[in-house]
Amino acid sequence: MTHAAQNTTSNAVVQTGPKTINGKKASSQNAQKGAIFTKGYLASENIEQKQMEYEALTVQWGAYDPTRQMILRTIEQANLGIERQMLFEKQKIEALMQSADVAQQFARHAGLSAMAATMMPAWYFSDSGAREKRIATSILKVFEQAEQLIHEYSDQIAPHIKTRYPDLYHYLMEGQAVTAQFLIVLGKTYKQTTAILNLHKLIEGLEKHYYHHLVWAKDADRYQILVIGLRAQKIEEAIDLDKSNRYATHLQNRLLKGVNALVTIDQIEANSLSMAQATLTVSEAELEGSCVSLGASSAPDADALETQK
Repeated sequence: MTHAAQNTTSNAVVQTGPKTINGKKASSQNAQKGAIFTKGYLASENIEQKQMEYEALTVQWGAYDPTRQMILRTIEQANLGIERQMLFEKQKIEALMQSADVAQQFARHAGLSAMAATMMPAWYFSDSGAREKRIATSILKVFEQAEQLIHEYSDQIAPHIKTRYPDLYHYLMEGQAVTAQFLIVLGKTYKQTTAILNLHKLIEGLEKHYYHHLVWAKDADRYQILVIGLRAQKIEEAIDLDKSNRYATHLQNRLLKGVNALVTIDQIEANSLSMAQATLTVSEAELEGSCVSLGASSAPDADALETQK
């Protein structure tokens, strides 16, 4: 090898990294997982879910080059900002709804005592209290059917308890054998001398363990309206709607600008490809025309041959 060739070899730029499309995709995904913004998630945020969303965007836009990756990051950051704003506002409202003054206002509007306000459970005023409110409705049915059975009880009604008092029956018989009888289970559970006394004990147990559920269920619709009104009041107090809307609009504009940038890049590349294909087609046509002209000019002239003769 000559000295010049050796210098050329030593000065050559050695290309590293993936060369195939699949290799570039894998490298791009690895880069996403180590990207700076992925390390900025909060402890409560699902990093794996966010990564899956980001990779889905990468596939959708074919964003395996650095330019598109940077644009996708701005889209991700804007979307994350919108989600965080919504979450923070919700948390702020939830915190205010658990304040002591909310319970006091509720008790005053609902006609309950001031002492009751100090013992109200959190689920009265929470969005996550829907399950407890459904339980309250069920417990009230059991309570009312137990009272009704006390007033209507007779030996003749005993065989029809399952059909006439279904909520009470299922409450007591849950987990019992199929062959078990209501009155026998009632007696074993409350250990009183008569069925009526056992039913009174059942009611006492409901009042003790489900007191707040029963209070809520006895006027649930009105209480829920009061809670909704208090929540609206706290939203108005806690959130500057103008400022919140401006911030949300700013983030939405960032997101839309990122999407428009990706669309523009795709259009530029598509136009460049179309121009390249058109140039290639013209070149091929010119080459074919030259071949035809050359073939025609090389053919012998019949008049010239006749003159030579």
